[in-house]
Amino acid sequence: MKKYDVIVIGAGNGGLAAAATCAQAGLSTLLLERHNIPGGSASSFVRGRFEFEPSLHELAGVGSPEKDGLIEDMFIRMGGDVDWTRHNSTFRLIVPAKEGDKDAFVNENGVLVTVDARMPAGFRNFARKLDEIVPGSYDSCMAAFDLSTRMFNAFECLDNPKKIPSCLKDVPDLMRMISHTMNEALDALGMPKKAQDIFNTYWCYMGSPGSKFDFLYYMAVLHSYVKNGTGIPLKRSHEMSLALDEVIRKADGDIWYNSEVTKVIMENGKPAGVVINGEKEVYGKYFICNSSPNSVWNDLFDIKDVPEKQLKMLNARKTAASLTTVYLGMNKTKEELGITDYSVFIAPDSNSDKQYEAAQNFFSGYCIINCLNEIIPDCTPEGTSQLFLTTMTFGDVMKDIKPQDYKKFKTKVAKDMIETCEKALNISIIPYIEEIEIALPPTFARYLNTPLGTPYGYMLEKWDSMIPRTVQYGKDQPFENFYFCGASQERGDGYGCAYYTGEKAGGIVVKKLKEGK
Repeated sequence: MKKYDVIVIGAGNGGLAAAATCAQAGLSTLLLERHNIPGGSASSFVRGRFEFEPSLHELAGVGSPEKDGLIEDMFIRMGGDVDWTRHNSTFRLIVPAKEGDKDAFVNENGVLVTVDARMPAGFRNFARKLDEIVPGSYDSCMAAFDLSTRMFNAFECLDNPKKIPSCLKDVPDLMRMISHTMNEALDALGMPKKAQDIFNTYWCYMGSPGSKFDFLYYMAVLHSYVKNGTGIPLKRSHEMSLALDEVIRKADGDIWYNSEVTKVIMENGKPAGVVINGEKEVYGKYFICNSSPNSVWNDLFDIKDVPEKQLKMLNARKTAASLTTVYLGMNKTKEELGITDYSVFIAPDSNSDKQYEAAQNFFSGYCIINCLNEIIPDCTPEGTSQLFLTTMTFGDVMKDIKPQDYKKFKTKVAKDMIETCEKALNISIIPYIEEIEIALPPTFARYLNTPLGTPYGYMLEKWDSMIPRTVQYGKDQPFENFYFCGASQERGDGYGCAYYTGEKAGGIVVKKLKEGK
């Protein structure tokens, strides 16, 4: 029986990048996926005459028409063919006013709000707009972007701790940045509180609020979004998955769909092979796993074979955010509906910590509404449009919902989310819905096989953020021939983060095999 150099478990973003890296380096590579298509969250589904994007809101690192970004560079490097469309703005944040709010005003939609911030791309443009909304915030905003620009020059050191001392000569603020949260750093820079709230809007993409999230990582994310704006594949995120599928096959890698790994075979204290669909055994030298460690240790290993450190890590870490998404196929165009932005964040309070506290319950009025037609006009049939609404929760918020009440419950949640968007934007949505699909945490759990359906892995907190995870990466892997990739790893959730961890794990395996280690 053929023994592969590397077996990759799971064809999500990280697994695809890992398999492509290994196959292109000439390693005999097998990618196993339990579903019938690649991509995990990076796929698509059809309801009626609409094809929906399941998860990708916007992608940082696509770059500008003049200069490729990190994501585009990776696909070019691997030979993946993707057509990109770009968007030269970041987000719009709307905070509807409550009774008694002294700083309330009526916005362009005729809604009484305390915050309405439509933020452009470009560092200076972003800072000018922030200063327009909150006078006196320009200098602190530019100081933050100056730090993030210099920080990017030191990023290559993070994967090689031995290089950190030399990097400190060029970026002396690096260690100081590592040790502070967003709130602490922005306070030190003198940014007004209201400006900080707007500045921290993307906290939900990481799943941790300003008081928990480290400044270095958040600035890396915001920097990527603001520098050149955002992007998305012209044929949705599944275009990226299919592009990497093709890369792997062209490099003579094997991909087996409908092939669920049901057990890891151990020999001499380390993985030696896998069992597929409870029957077929396949053996390999190295393994890269794009699955949740919770599911891997519970489902694929005997408890006696699980390293004690891995169990301690699971007990110490918190499961990150879970999502609820409502997908809407509309029988009106975005213009007829009154939609003028691609991505709008609607929050009951502008402060990220208060938003996080509210998200401990199921739906608290926090919702993101996206209209794909804003950046891909012809993504739906003529005369129609598609919207997707997303909210987040933390913890097992479904534990008290009985099976017989599930349908009624999810219908109410969807209705509440839609009505929140209608009121915040002063538009009408419900009368024009042609197709609707509602995905609650159990839906994502079924497809992603993650705790509580989270796509985020584990919460990035001050003690367990990108820097300590990166420095400890080698020591945190369970076996000398078994590596994890994806959202559970050092950079948390995000398409770019997943691709990075997959390419990194693949690169380590390639190096070990090439050096004969």
